[in-house]
Amino acid sequence: MNKRLILLVLALLPLSAAAQVLRFATWDGSENLGIQRRIAAAFEQRHPGVRVQLEAYGGGFNQKLSAAFGARNPPDVMMMWNFPLYHRVLEPLDAWQAREPAFASADLVPGLLRFASAEGRLYGVPAGFTSQVIYYNKDMFDRAGLAYPQPGWSWDDLAALSRKLSRPAAKVYGYGLDVAPDPYDFQGYLWSAGARMLGADGRRVQGEFDSAGSQAMFTMLLGLLDQGLAATLGVGDGKNQRQLFVADRVAMLMDGAAFRLELAQDGKRYGVAPLPSFQGRPAQSVVSVSSLAIARDSTQKALAWQFIRFYSSAEAVRLRQGDLPVLMSVARELRLQEDPLVQPFYAMALSMQEVPAFLLNPRWTRASAVVRDAIQAVFLKQGEIRPILSKAALKAERKLQ
Repeated sequence: MNKRLILLVLALLPLSAAAQVLRFATWDGSENLGIQRRIAAAFEQRHPGVRVQLEAYGGGFNQKLSAAFGARNPPDVMMMWNFPLYHRVLEPLDAWQAREPAFASADLVPGLLRFASAEGRLYGVPAGFTSQVIYYNKDMFDRAGLAYPQPGWSWDDLAALSRKLSRPAAKVYGYGLDVAPDPYDFQGYLWSAGARMLGADGRRVQGEFDSAGSQAMFTMLLGLLDQGLAATLGVGDGKNQRQLFVADRVAMLMDGAAFRLELAQDGKRYGVAPLPSFQGRPAQSVVSVSSLAIARDSTQKALAWQFIRFYSSAEAVRLRQGDLPVLMSVARELRLQEDPLVQPFYAMALSMQEVPAFLLNPRWTRASAVVRDAIQAVFLKQGEIRPILSKAALKAERKLQ
């Protein structure tokens, strides 16, 4: 073969062998990125000629995604959670789902699909979820000769245990309370007290965030701090809850499923329990759901839908070891609902009755910062509970108008 013919063949190769590139944006980092790559590789094996380009946006996910949409150059598929805010730039999936008889929505953990919907239409497919539970430090309980928390316990029980576990002079506490929490996660506290941040109509904050139930919950939590039964997490010396828990300085705290992976790395002995009830009401937890969505401007929506379908299959769900399986069949196969370190997460998720504020009003992000500041103001004792909550409720409600 002469030189000119070789050059001609080389010039033509990219045209015939070029892969079809599917862009997939994720907020995952570190070990979870490895899982994403394995799922992408498995999809590529089933679709010769396709390459999944993984775009790890990390902590700047929202800003980078918004910039990509603004430039009309979004990824084809992306992780998503705030569908009320983003749905206008996403592809509705109802028609794709209707053409896909194998789409096993009935196998999903009940209630997850509503997190991937907006204005009555489906815009995403759930990929991972977590609820909130109480983690307890077995070493601290064992040294104190205390029985571990059990389902059906209450905040009074938690306070009684904390009295026996706390040694404030040594900076050892029964409970760790995040005093600068994400307002989304804090909703579970209020729901358990029969209160809300936002009314069911999606407009009222006054009479909800500052209700009697809300004030009662804040009073109880503030009492734990005042009595030296709880450590203040989120402020102070900079040590995070993982460090305090592993160092046997906090015996109990509230968190989601990702915390168990951190504790497993530390080799820490721990257990998990459902959230405690408050004043006889059933405990309520928020549920955080990550989903996959397709950009409305994608030029390869059929391929993007196939990727989402594979990502939500039992094979791919098994690979997502950092998340709780969203498919009940996989949870049963892995016997997770029999695992005492996992079962409480499913129990709390399945008992969720309330609707998170961001699903009730797409403008909730405007009010969320006001609520966050009020929560912190209460716990840092910057005023009386009722005036702080009432002032914040009025201001947050105006943000929604």
